Amino acid sequence: MQQCFVTILFLSTALLSPITAVRFPAVLSLPPDNKIEANGNSHAMPSLPPDNIIPGEQDRQTRQQAYGYYLRYAKPYSVIVWNPCNNQEAIYMGLTGVFHTTAVFEDKLSPLSNPGWLDGLVTSAAFINTAGGSHYIFVIDGWAWLRLYGQWFPCQGVTNTVSHVTTEQCCLSIDSHCQSISGAVVLYQRGVSDKQVIFFSTNWGLRFTPLAPGLPYIASKGIVGAIYIMGMSLNIVMAVVEIGDYTLGRPDRFHFQSISDSSEMSDKYAMMDTVDYIEVIQPVGMRGHVIIWTPRMLLYSPNNGFACLPVYEVGKGRDKILPANGDYIKSLTTGANGVIAFILSDASLYYGRLGLEATVIKFKTSMLTLGFSFERGMLLAFNEYGDLELVTPSQVDPTTWSFEKKSLGVEQQLTELWADGDVIPCPVVQFFGDFNGKFYYMDIGGSVRLTVVYIPIPQCPFFPVVTLTNGEALNAKVELVVDGITTVGNKKFKMEILINQKLAETGFIQDLYIALVNVDLMERGVACSKLNPQKAHIVVACPPEKHIRVSRDMTTCTQGILSQAQLRNFTYNISKEVYDPEFLARPNAATSDLTIQYDYFELLCPLLVYHDMPWMPRFELWEDDTFVEYVKADFVLREIHGMHNYQYLQTAKKAKCVSQPQDWISMLMSGNVWNRKNYKSCKDLNGPPLTNPDAPYQVLNQESKNRIGFSNYNGMYIFEATVLDPAYSYCSLQTRFSVYVYGAFPKRILPPGVFTGIFIAIFFGLLIIVFFILRQSGYKKFSPLEFRSS
Repeated sequence: MQQCFVTILFLSTALLSPITAVRFPAVLSLPPDNKIEANGNSHAMPSLPPDNIIPGEQDRQTRQQAYGYYLRYAKPYSVIVWNPCNNQEAIYMGLTGVFHTTAVFEDKLSPLSNPGWLDGLVTSAAFINTAGGSHYIFVIDGWAWLRLYGQWFPCQGVTNTVSHVTTEQCCLSIDSHCQSISGAVVLYQRGVSDKQVIFFSTNWGLRFTPLAPGLPYIASKGIVGAIYIMGMSLNIVMAVVEIGDYTLGRPDRFHFQSISDSSEMSDKYAMMDTVDYIEVIQPVGMRGHVIIWTPRMLLYSPNNGFACLPVYEVGKGRDKILPANGDYIKSLTTGANGVIAFILSDASLYYGRLGLEATVIKFKTSMLTLGFSFERGMLLAFNEYGDLELVTPSQVDPTTWSFEKKSLGVEQQLTELWADGDVIPCPVVQFFGDFNGKFYYMDIGGSVRLTVVYIPIPQCPFFPVVTLTNGEALNAKVELVVDGITTVGNKKFKMEILINQKLAETGFIQDLYIALVNVDLMERGVACSKLNPQKAHIVVACPPEKHIRVSRDMTTCTQGILSQAQLRNFTYNISKEVYDPEFLARPNAATSDLTIQYDYFELLCPLLVYHDMPWMPRFELWEDDTFVEYVKADFVLREIHGMHNYQYLQTAKKAKCVSQPQDWISMLMSGNVWNRKNYKSCKDLNGPPLTNPDAPYQVLNQESKNRIGFSNYNGMYIFEATVLDPAYSYCSLQTRFSVYVYGAFPKRILPPGVFTGIFIAIFFGLLIIVFFILRQSGYKKFSPLEFRSS
C-alpha cells in the first residue's frame, strides 16, 4: 500500500542567526473594559492607555496609601514572564502586585516591594540566567533595576529613561558560548524615533553602555516598536513602526530592521493597534520562530521575521484569518514545543501548533463556562504537561497571596473535535529521536549524525520533515529506510540525518553560532499533540574538550637520563647569553643568568633531542580522552623564557613564499600575540610583498621540510606551540612541553690559537717520549746492506 511518507521534505530557513528563548511576556491578557471598536470608522484607532504611566505626586501618595510600597504593573492587564531555563520559576505582574515564584505559583507569595522612592510601576521584566543561578531585571518608572540576592540594585550605565528590557537566554549548558548569549541584555524606550539611546550589556545586566549615540535613520521611517536579539551573532533586530494616516485609510505599518546596518529584513505589514500594544514573542524551544501580535493582529514567522504569515483556523480555509473583524485577542500564551493558545473577546478559546505555518482550532469549551474573569487578573498558561491552566491570584491576608489553578486538558478537547472531522485521531504510533533536547558541538570539518524512529499506520496523512536554521552555513542529508515490522504489521522507519558545514565561495567559514535541527510531522496541524517535535541544538564552535598534546616518542625518562623523581625537584640555569627577557632574540639583552624551577606536573618528561639533528615536534589532536588525529596544520613554537639559540632551516625563499612571512619579532613589536585569528599565510598572493626572501621562515608543518636546528648547546628548552591555521579548528589549540638537548661538545674557553699551540706542544712532546722509550729498549738502526746480508 502506498504510504504518504515516501517523500521526505528538507527545508532550510535562511537566517542571519538563530534565536533562543522567550524575551517578552509569553502570557498576556487584556481587561474586559478595554473593548476594541472601530467607533464608526474602520480606520479609527482605539483609545488605549500609554505604555508608561507616571502619576503625579498627589496620585503617587494616593496609590501608596491604597497599595503601600509594592510594585504594580503599569498596564491595565496582567502578564506572566517565565524563566525560559526553569519552568518552575516565573514572575506575575498585575494591578494586584508583582510576584516572584520558584514553584509554579504553588506557594504562597508576598508582592515584591518598591525599591525606595519610586512609584513602583513596572513596564517590563526579564530573567537572566548564569552558571550560578538566575536573577531578573525590572523597568520601574522608566529606570532599570536589578533584583539580585533578594535586594534591589540600579543598573549601572543607564543614563536615559527606558521602557523595556529584552535578552537572549541560552539554556543548553553552562558552556562559555551559551553563557555569552545569556549575558546579552538590551534596554530601550518604545515609541521614540530620533535621539534614541539603546543600552547594551554583555555581563548579565550588571553594567550597560550605549549601543550607539542615536538612531537617526529611524526618524524618517518611524518609531521603535519592539526589539529582540537574534542568536549567537547578538544581532539586534527592531520592529520599526511607520505612522500612517487613518483619516486617509492608511494604517500604521511595521517591518523588522537590523540595527547594525539598518537594513530592512522583512516586508511591511499593516498594524491594527497603536505601537504601545505590539508584542514580539520568541517561543521557548522554537529557535527562529517569532510571534508578532497586538489585540487585533496576529502574525507568525518561522524564519526570524524575514517573512510573516497570518494564523489560520483549521477547517475554515485560508480566508479565515484570526482575529476576525470585530474580535480582538484578550489573552495569549505560548509553551514549549511550539504550542500556542489565545482567548478572543467573545470568550472563545483557540489552540494550535507552530511549524512551517501556524494553524489553530477553536475548542468547544467556552471560557465563560470555566468562569474566566479578567477582573480578577486571571491568566491562561501552559503547564509542564502541555495542558492549559487558568491562573488566578487570590489574597490570603494583607501581605500574602495564593494562586488558584483550573486545568483544561488539551487532549480531551481535541477528542471532542474528532466527530467534526477537523481533527483526526493520531495516525502515528511512534515518533522520537535519539537526540531530542541534546546539543552537539561541531568544529570545522565536523559533522553531526541524528536518528529518528517513525512508525505510522497505513495511509498516514503526515510525514516527517526536517527544518534547519542557519541554512546558509549548514546543510543536511536525509535518508529514510525501512527498519523492520512491528508486531501489528506496521512498518518501522528510521530516518538518518547528517549535518555538516558549507564552505562559502570566499573560503570563509562562519563560526560561533547555535543552530537548531527540528524534525516534525508535516501538515499534522493540531493532531498528535502528544508527539512533540524532535529538536537538537548544534553549537558551531570549539568543542570545550578538544586539545593538542605533543607526541612523546623518546624522553629523558625512557632513556634513563632524568627520572620522574628527579624532575619533581629539578632546577636548571639559562645563561644570560642565550635568552632575551623581552622575546626579541637580541644578543646580550639579559643582564644575569636565569634559574628555572621545572614544573613536572605541567610538562612531564622532556623530549630527548640530539643537538645536531634537525628537529620538529609532532602533535596529536584529542577530544577529551579520545585520540582524533595527528595535527596537519601550520603551527609555531616559542620558548617561554626567551631562549633564542636555535635556528630555522628554511628561509622565506626556500619555503616558496609569495608574500613576506610573519615572524615572532614583528608580531610582538606590533603588540600582537601570534595566533589563528591574526595568522596570514605567506602563500597568500594578497599578502604584503616579499621584501626579505632570506628572512627565517618560522612556521612549521608536518608536511613541510622546515625544521629547527639547535646550536652547540646542552640544556633544557620549554616551548609553547600554537596552531595557526584558522581553517583547521575553531579552537585556540596550544600546549607547552619541554625538550632536553644533548650531545654538544663543551664550550671553548681559550682562543683558537692557544688551542693550536697546545696541540702542537702535545704532539712534539709525544714524539720525544716515544723516542726515549725506544732508545731505552735498545732500538738499533739497521742499514739496508746489513738487512740484506742477514
